[in-house]
Amino acid sequence: MNILHISAQKPDSTGSGIYLSGLIKGLEPMCSSQTLIAGIDKTDSIESIYDKFGENFKLFPVVYNAGDLNFNVPGMSDSMPYPSTRYRDMNDDMAEKMKKNIISALEEALKYCDPDVIVCHHLYYATSIVREFLPDKKIVAICHGTCIRQLKSHDFKKKYILENISKLDMIFSLHHDQKGIIEDLFNLPSEKVEVLGSGYNKNVFNNKCYEKNGQITISYAGKISYSKGLKPFIECLEELDYGKDSIKFIMAGDGSDLDEVEDIKSCANNSKYEIEFAGRVNQEKLAEILNKSDIFVLPSYYEGLPLVILEAMACGNYVISTDVPGVKRWMGDKINNCGMIDYVSLPKMEKVSVPMEDEIPAFESRLRESLIKAIEYRKKDRTRCVEIGDLSWEGLSKKLYNFISK
Repeated sequence: MNILHISAQKPDSTGSGIYLSGLIKGLEPMCSSQTLIAGIDKTDSIESIYDKFGENFKLFPVVYNAGDLNFNVPGMSDSMPYPSTRYRDMNDDMAEKMKKNIISALEEALKYCDPDVIVCHHLYYATSIVREFLPDKKIVAICHGTCIRQLKSHDFKKKYILENISKLDMIFSLHHDQKGIIEDLFNLPSEKVEVLGSGYNKNVFNNKCYEKNGQITISYAGKISYSKGLKPFIECLEELDYGKDSIKFIMAGDGSDLDEVEDIKSCANNSKYEIEFAGRVNQEKLAEILNKSDIFVLPSYYEGLPLVILEAMACGNYVISTDVPGVKRWMGDKINNCGMIDYVSLPKMEKVSVPMEDEIPAFESRLRESLIKAIEYRKKDRTRCVEIGDLSWEGLSKKLYNFISK
């Protein structure tokens, strides 16, 4: 089988990019060839992308800040870990330039290899362009959640997107709750949307059984932004009664909104506990951070299906996550009842990813209670790990292949 993958944004810098690379590697034994169209910046290294995806693979980049694409790569989140263009800020001229260049990359990719199926990432503008341009091709798409947030937040090309996404041959959701949202949003029959789930790289993320002595280490990985609930979490740390040398908090990641990043760092600098910003890290470094930590936190206000939870659990962490829709159900009884994961109720939202101000104190209190529970658990047992090997990329790729090969 020959597969063409499509992503409007960078293929190696976000959760959906990690998902994309996991699928490409997992599908490799089942495919004759795999091709990728993705957005990159003119300063990005194409060689590093090939290093990531392997040899049985061909990249056709859509290059931004070059030629007539004289703006940053569009990002599916308003705050990306690299300089990006927000879809809400794109005008018609920018949208037409993006469309023209995606079609140009498509034409080149189709000359290189005629795909049996095209797998698009995100139910959004780039996927809509592909569907319109290739009405007779088998095209499926994977929803990562952020596309739904964009459609609910503003009206950029909304009619065009809704019309073309509904014409896809099949759509894959991350979890059952998201499946229902997709069916309602695009007016689709249930049989056109399948739950695929997420996965992790078990060759990178596994428990190294490092000896853990002294202070409890808490970790976070993701964008440094308000939408990730980092300020309330830092504030909840201040209410703990443990000694200042007994806890360390490490945050891996970066953010494109410099004002938000600086504000969060300022909040961290005033903490009584040591808080380290590790910056943007590769998968191997993240696995090392997770292996050295006791507790992983994801206090985010909005997520699709955060694969970093799986990565953290695979490395032996007790996980604290906000109870974002769909995650608990997808994790299943085995993980939810293992005693190593805790879900914190979200605050009521003013709009997508923005909590009501008067809800934050209670949210901080819930985070603090969950954190105390996790710390006390870890003080008694620093070595326990939950086995989740069946949720790897290999299993997910086989599941996708079985769907698209029908």
